[in-house]
Formats: sequence, structure tokens, C-alpha cells
Amino acid sequence: MMHHTLLIIGVFLIAIYMVYTYFPTKEAFSGPDEYKNSDKYKKQVQLLTDMYSGTASARRPVSELLAKNIMPDAEQNFVNFYALGCRFTGYIGPMKNGFFDPNIAVQAAVNSGCRVFILEIDYIDKCHSGGIAHYPRLVVRDIQGKLITDPSGETHKCNTADHSNIKDVCSAINNYAFASSCQNASDPVVIVLYFLRKPLGAFNSTAVLDYYSAVAKSLVPFQDRLLKNEIAGGMFNRQKQEGQLLINNITNYNGKVLIFSNANTSGFRGSAYATTEDLDYFVNMRLSYRQTQLGITENNSGSTFGTLETAEDFLIIPSDRISEMVEQTKMSWTACFSKDPSQIVSQGNYHTILSNYGVNCIPIQLFDANNQYVFTDTTFTDDTSKETYSFKKYSFIPKPEALRYVKPPVVIPAQPNTVLVDAKGGHLRSPI
Repeated sequence: MMHHTLLIIGVFLIAIYMVYTYFPTKEAFSGPDEYKNSDKYKKQVQLLTDMYSGTASARRPVSELLAKNIMPDAEQNFVNFYALGCRFTGYIGPMKNGFFDPNIAVQAAVNSGCRVFILEIDYIDKCHSGGIAHYPRLVVRDIQGKLITDPSGETHKCNTADHSNIKDVCSAINNYAFASSCQNASDPVVIVLYFLRKPLGAFNSTAVLDYYSAVAKSLVPFQDRLLKNEIAGGMFNRQKQEGQLLINNITNYNGKVLIFSNANTSGFRGSAYATTEDLDYFVNMRLSYRQTQLGITENNSGSTFGTLETAEDFLIIPSDRISEMVEQTKMSWTACFSKDPSQIVSQGNYHTILSNYGVNCIPIQLFDANNQYVFTDTTFTDDTSKETYSFKKYSFIPKPEALRYVKPPVVIPAQPNTVLVDAKGGHLRSPI
């Protein structure tokens, strides 16, 4: 009886082996990348391919635009240009229950012309790694703070130093944005580190600094392109010369990566972290807010050279304060997006904010076809010069003349007045 039972079990196991070997099922190949076999994932990849694969060849660098003498040298400042950017970098969508795929998402973003990349950084409470209680990673959350990505749509939900989607995105940006096949590879790239939360603790506590340090390590793909020491008329590490960064000629940053962040990273100053692990060292500009707080952005007093706001904030400004706001944005690199992450900025509001206030970047969601209005032949027309500009061709386009910061002319001392000749040109004699 026992022999008969064992024989039946053996035959059953052989049958199972034969089925899985010669007639493999979907489950037979299940694994961490199984979601890439789903129809929904394939649909999103095809969507991005259809939308942007044909746009890359039409792109031209900003240096080519400036060669047409469209604006005076004193106005070719970095702050005087609108920039095409994308939100949720590395995410292919859809907005709800979508997927992260850094290579596909970033390649589509670069093909579309994006040179500003918003990295929305947070942590997952139950994930711990390498002694860090909260490990930073890219996320997509709704207005209530809930994760809305497909649970199966990632190889490593809990990120680590070896498996970081922040680092994956940075590698993809470095590979695609500066590739020889990219028609505007010389254009600058701006990385916006948009922190939604930080671990509990003071700005200089170990928990907070370790969290930021993990992000710094993820920026290693850009190590040869970051602004660190003296370059283009300034020293920009640790936000030393934010004002100078804004008024330098935009082409000074050709082939470079600028790092902007809404986090207070000053706790690294005087700490024992190596510069390669010191996020403050890499951040060129800190972003503050004036009206509505986004993530951990702080409302700093004094001069603000970088601003992160909601689009809604610019739609409720009283008419008697518009000119004041324009003066502020002339000397502040400003980005804004909808308070509700699931909502895009409408075409009408997009043009109102750009044309009236000179906001530098209103990032799009690549996977939302309703954003295609930014790629029309005319993004906006400068009412003064009557010139038309479009993100369809350029990633950086000049603001209207009325919204530009004009760099003061360099004053060269005049020759001494002739009446000073008898006084030895104004120089006193050395006493004898």
C-alpha cells in the first residue's frame, strides 16, 4: 500500500515538472520584475514612446537660440529663462497605480526636452537599511500623503544604498541628458530635490543628516558635472553665491548639473561627513516659500533666491501686488506646481503664471496627454518684441522683456580730471 502511494505521488510530481517545464505559466516566471509583463505596464511604455520618440530630433540648445541675437548680453542671465521640467521623475504612470522605470521615464523626459527634473523624496516607515531608520527614496503620493504607486511595480520597494531609485534616476539623467544623441546635450540640467518629509529631529541631528547623506551618495553619477569650486565667476557649493548663480550667463552652465533643494542642509557645516556624503556641499541653491508650504520647505526671512510655490498661489494675488511679485521673481528662480499632485496646471493658468509673473518652471507630468499644450509651435509671445518662443524646439526660452532682470553695467573709472594734473593725477607725494 505504501509503495502504491509513493508511486502515485511520484507520478504527480513528474506531471507538475512537465507542465512547468514545457507549458510554462505566467506564475512560472513570477519575480521582482513580473509587473513588466502586465498589459498596463506595456501600455504606459507605449504611451511615452508614442508621445516623445519623435520629438528628440527637433530639439536645439539654448546657445543656438542666443546666437540669433534675440536679447542683450546683460539679459542672458540664468534667471531670465523659462525651463521645461517634469515632475515625478522616473515614474511612467499612470498617476494612480503606476510604475517606476527610471530608464524609460528619463529617456522620454529627455526626448521631450525636459532639463529640470523634480525628484520627490520621502521614506517608507517600515523600511530600514544600513543603520538608517528611514531610507530616502522617490515616491508618488496623493494630496493626503498616501502612496499611489502599484505595489507590484518595483523591484525593490525598500531602497538601500545598493538599490536606490534616486541613484537609478540620476544615472539615467546623466546617461541620456548628456548623450551625443541628445540634440541639446550642452544645455544645463537642474535637479530639484523636493523633500516631502524628513526624520524626526533637529536640522543637525544624526538621524536627519544621515538621511540627507544617503541622498548625497545617490548624486554620484553627476560627480564630474556638479558645480563645486570656482566656476563661471563664483563659488556655488553650500549655496555660497546664489545671487551670482542667477545672474551669470546661462551658457556658463553648459554641460553642468545644478542642484536645488527645499531642505535645510546647513547642519552639515562643521560636521565630520566627507564631502562626497555631504548634501549641503552639493546644493547650489536652497528653495523657500512665501505663501504655501510644500513638503519640508521653510519660509526663510531675508533674501530668497530660490522659491517653491503652488500654482494656486499665483492665481490669487491681488492686482495691487502683481508688480511687487514680479520684482521678486526677477531675482528668484521659481518653480510651482499644483497643490494636488494628481492635478496638472491647466493651459490657461499655465500661460497666466508664465506671462504675468515670470515663474521659471511649471513642471509637467510626462504621462498626462493633457500637458501637450506646452509643445505647441508657440508656447507664448513676448508682447514687447512680438517674438514667439516654444518648448517644442528649445528647453530654455527667454522671459518677456518686462519680466527680466537686467544686470547692471560694469562701471569703469573715468580718467582723472585735468585739474588734478598739477596734483600728480590726484596722488599725494610721499613725505620726505
